[in-house]
Amino acid sequence: MFIRHSRILLIDDDEVFRWQLLARLELWGAQVQETDNIAQALVLAGQQPPDLVLGNLMLPSGEPESVLTLFQKTYPHVPFVVTSGLNNMAGVASALRAGAIDYLTKPVQDWSAVKHRLSASLASPNCRAQQELAEFHAHMAFYRRQDMAASRLLRDLVTSGERQLGRWRLSLKHSTPWVLTQSVRLEQDVMLLAAEFDPLHPDTPMLMLLVAFLLNEPLRRFKQEQDSLLYSPARTLEYINQQLYAAGLNATVNLMLLRLSASSNMVEVANGGMSGSDWLSNCNAGPLGRALFRANPWHQPCRFPLQLQLCGSHGGRIELTASRADGG
Repeated sequence: MFIRHSRILLIDDDEVFRWQLLARLELWGAQVQETDNIAQALVLAGQQPPDLVLGNLMLPSGEPESVLTLFQKTYPHVPFVVTSGLNNMAGVASALRAGAIDYLTKPVQDWSAVKHRLSASLASPNCRAQQELAEFHAHMAFYRRQDMAASRLLRDLVTSGERQLGRWRLSLKHSTPWVLTQSVRLEQDVMLLAAEFDPLHPDTPMLMLLVAFLLNEPLRRFKQEQDSLLYSPARTLEYINQQLYAAGLNATVNLMLLRLSASSNMVEVANGGMSGSDWLSNCNAGPLGRALFRANPWHQPCRFPLQLQLCGSHGGRIELTASRADGG
């Protein structure tokens, strides 16, 4: 319903009706300012512009349309719903011709119908734009309050540039802050992780931190010769998916794992949502973060230096170049 969180200005000198309507509007989640005269109504509207005005045509201020006319001059884009008694339908008709978008008659017999009609009035294009802007600012405030620590840490994790891992030289360039690359040595080989995240999901900063550290435990076990998981990009991709799903963040991630072989011109790939070449499409198992996920292992001949331009479904791009010291 559009009523929830909407700002409504209620102007009516019928005290009983005004308090009845005020109670209903607040019950429905609206933020209501109320008054019994037009002068104070204009002051209240100036302090906090409303999303909707509910105004009595018969306030003691002159002609029946004067309340509507004053608000149309000052707030031409704010929808105005007139309130009137059953004996003043001629005034209602005149107000509708003058620009009011709906009317409520007193006394109210069906409050559910009132709720539906006010929601429809608030659903005008201008009100939707205002509410979407308010939601945007609310999301930005959330990021500022909740994700400052995560964002500071991510600045160090998503840096691009040149890396040297043993005999391998890597170049990684990112187009947005919402992509992540990691690389680990497997004796003479190298495993590369390239991931892209949804910039609009509220948990993306924490999700990026989680992915950035997911290879630490398999790498520790690999170095202690307790596990060979990292030798298989497909098994590792399924392990990462399991961890993401178990985290319960209800978000998907586009992620690819690439193992570079020091002894052959061959790469082994497991792809979960990234694109950039025909052979990546052939083994694409879809984004990670799902309950059911099965990776498709793929071996691809290549020449070094290997150059890939990767992209995900949210517009993020990664340019990757890998070369061996021997020129391969």
